[in-house]
Amino acid sequence: MLAALSIASVACGKKGPPLAPIVHIPAAVENVEARRRGDEVSVTVTVPSKNIDGTIPVDVARIEVYGYTGTTAPPASRFLDVATLVGTITVPEQKPDAPPDAAPPPGTPVPGGTATIVETLTPDALVAKEIPPLPTTKRADTRPLPAAVSAQRAAPEIGPLRRFYYALAFSPRGRPSPPSAIGELRLTNLPDAPIVVEATFVADAVRLEWEPSGGLIGFLLERSLAPELSPLDDPLPEPASSSPTPAALQGPTRYNVYREIAPLETTTAPPSTENPADTPAPAPINPAPIDTLTFADLLTGLDGRRRCYVVRAVRGDGTQAVEGRPSEPKCVVPLDDFPPEPPARPTASNSEGAITLMWEPNAEPDVAGYLVLRGEAGDATLTPVTDTVVTETRFIDRTVRPGVRYVYAVQAIDSRLPRPNVSLESARVEETAR
Repeated sequence: MLAALSIASVACGKKGPPLAPIVHIPAAVENVEARRRGDEVSVTVTVPSKNIDGTIPVDVARIEVYGYTGTTAPPASRFLDVATLVGTITVPEQKPDAPPDAAPPPGTPVPGGTATIVETLTPDALVAKEIPPLPTTKRADTRPLPAAVSAQRAAPEIGPLRRFYYALAFSPRGRPSPPSAIGELRLTNLPDAPIVVEATFVADAVRLEWEPSGGLIGFLLERSLAPELSPLDDPLPEPASSSPTPAALQGPTRYNVYREIAPLETTTAPPSTENPADTPAPAPINPAPIDTLTFADLLTGLDGRRRCYVVRAVRGDGTQAVEGRPSEPKCVVPLDDFPPEPPARPTASNSEGAITLMWEPNAEPDVAGYLVLRGEAGDATLTPVTDTVVTETRFIDRTVRPGVRYVYAVQAIDSRLPRPNVSLESARVEETAR
């Protein structure tokens, strides 16, 4: 009996085979969107936020984006056989125990966020690529096909030319995620760049004007009525092309304005180490495409920096909107040479040994204060009462002599450096001291 117990005790302490390590695989990239701007396409993807088994943090190290051009998208199982690698988005390692102040820099891909990669369209990317048939190991069927089936197989694909995008997320060990949804971009002819862009600096804005895309002829053709066919006309059908080409543009021409501001001279930017593919595309300064030929870039402050503008024509709506190539840049250096308006409604009242002057405040946001001018009745020129700027809209002059009639005016002064702008004199008011 004791021997049996001893054997049972040894058996209970025996170790089993080692368990395989848990391998996390990121979930599929959910969203893939493509936007075209000239010869560049911005492909934006959503970084997976969890693994395929639902665990977090997600084990994702990079996202590879692939592109294919054709009239229809290839099956997801064959996309990599015919597509080309557009680029790779690097996702930094996520550390759950990282302190709050160790947040990644703006634009860094993070789980659940978006990341953008920019593809420059080459001539090859604008040509449809044939999807070869799957290899087969079965004996070839040499029997002739019915005529209808044979014609259907021989007919080329017909439809608008498109660029399709597909993304795969990879774990740090190189394990790929399931396939993403396929993003689609319709390839169309690009609208012409606007011409003769002019930039003019006014008091509080840079005003831009340009000629329409395609010039005056393009402007008139876009707005002219479609020609009507005569009942006697019998146009011949156009032959089908064996090679799909970019589709014609749809919708009215609108415009986006882009701005680039020179860095401050005192700012020294550190050398960039980021992947150019991870750099987001610039955004227009207008909130929505504009259908006019003018735009005003409002200025909130002037620091003497050079501002350069380009205008792009855009056709279509939503994700299928296509921007053309940029216009020639137009640059301007806004300098505040505009004096404030003269102060309004000055009034004067006297009291024993003093004259009080009051006026309405100026509306300009850069007004730093006011200059109070004084003279005696009959003087053509007034001089400042004090050597300092008056910051309020009320001034008490206690340097008056009883019985003398004084003339007053006020000037507004702004905050421009090194020499401020000074307004014209306000209306003059008179009062006799007592």
